[in-house]
Amino acid sequence: MALGDNLGGLGDKFNELKEQHGDQVNEHVDNLQEQHGDKLGEHQDTVDGAVDKGQEFLR
Repeated sequence: MALGDNLGGLGDKFNELKEQHGDQVNEHVDNLQEQHGDKLGEHQDTVDGAVDKGQEFLR
């Protein structure tokens, strides 16, 4: 059995978890941004952009 065979179901599992828990993950990330966003300093815009892209993927 090759590595590719073991990873073949990984995408399916991720999509299943995304459907089940994506909203919860987005909510927690939003809360973390609100609580700790001011500590990012000059990097806040970069982090916010990356978080937004990640949250779009989870929707």
